[in-house]
Amino acid sequence: MTVFRAYDVRGVYGTEFTEDIAKRVGKALGSYLPEGRIALGRDTRKSGPSVERAFLEGVLSTGCDVESYGVLPISIISFETWRGGLDAAAYISASHNPAEYNGIRFRTTEGYGMLYHKTEMMDLYEKGAFREGEGKKTDRAPEDAIKRYADYVEDKLDFERPLRIVLDMGNGSACGMSLLYQRLDFDGRVINGKPDGLFPGRGPAPTEESLKVAANTVVKTGADYGVGFDPDADRGLAIDDLGRIVTPEKVAVILAKERYGPGDKVVAGFDCSIILERELEPLGIEVIRERVGDVYVANRVKNEGAVLGVERSAHFFLSEFQLSDDPFAMSLALGEVISRGEKLSDLADTIPDYPYIQKSIRIEGSPAEVMRRLAGDLASLEPDTTDGLKICSEDYSVLIRPSNTEPLIRLYVETTKGDGEELVNRFEGFIKGALR
Repeated sequence: MTVFRAYDVRGVYGTEFTEDIAKRVGKALGSYLPEGRIALGRDTRKSGPSVERAFLEGVLSTGCDVESYGVLPISIISFETWRGGLDAAAYISASHNPAEYNGIRFRTTEGYGMLYHKTEMMDLYEKGAFREGEGKKTDRAPEDAIKRYADYVEDKLDFERPLRIVLDMGNGSACGMSLLYQRLDFDGRVINGKPDGLFPGRGPAPTEESLKVAANTVVKTGADYGVGFDPDADRGLAIDDLGRIVTPEKVAVILAKERYGPGDKVVAGFDCSIILERELEPLGIEVIRERVGDVYVANRVKNEGAVLGVERSAHFFLSEFQLSDDPFAMSLALGEVISRGEKLSDLADTIPDYPYIQKSIRIEGSPAEVMRRLAGDLASLEPDTTDGLKICSEDYSVLIRPSNTEPLIRLYVETTKGDGEELVNRFEGFIKGALR
């Protein structure tokens, strides 16, 4: 598996992803931004300091200057890049992957995800055509960046009552963010708030299973809601006052209904629930589908002038705050809604739940060839080919797409009726036919 993925560089540290790669990536980024300035941050992984040093050596050798923040959420690095007028940002992390992984992510001068394959970076990397110079590193205090962010968002929010919140920091880069909630007068209960790159508290991925302690804490403490973050804190999973996970699509519907209106646009990942169209389009809010991947959604939000973007994996983009995915902005905007008197559980329960089934089928050979055969077999159903094959009717939605990281074809089925298993069996049959 190549470590150069569609929107970041990522792999198992020490084998797939090494300091040599990090140094060369630094040289490529610095050469792409001649004599530029970049922001640099990382999450809490044990390999982070070593990878960071290697990347720094590379980027500084090109004459590029670096504002180095140490451990800080990527969304705050994005904010600092945009508000500080820097040319780009790099972030050392493997997001929600296990502790043995690491990688490098990129942000544009406006703070949102950089589609680096569409720049000259990879050409420079492969050819070794690097600039030479002597860049300067300046250390910045993470807490100062958090305070600047707090100053900025405070002017955009109006809480009608104090709120109690449970924050599961996941031992990652969010650990310092209790400063933000304190500043905004939240009564915050922090879980897994000690930085630890082995993620001993609950593992790196926030899920319904891994957030059970946080969910129980919400109920026991009578909190209004909770949020669980991943290591780089670009994702946030919301928990309602009854201790239930609120799906990202439901959170997006709530925010769109409460903060936005007719004529506004919402960008949703291709695998997001059809509930978005069913709830928002009758209100005059346009839902635009984009291929799966936070960087793709971020770029579409920017290009469409959308007010909101959402991925099923709990990336949220609220462009009134910034163009980067920002779970803190999501949590605060949601808190503003809750502070008006309605419980999050009640708001969530007004939105229907449709059965949503995911299945993975392992394949041998070329995923592209399998998808080509499937496209032919399903042509009469007129699938949308934006990202894989998506078939929609009045009652169901089926998405078939290859995994970005494994030899798998993924099948997603959502239905408003009780025929989910029947649909799974039907379309799994098409996939297995294409494998033959």
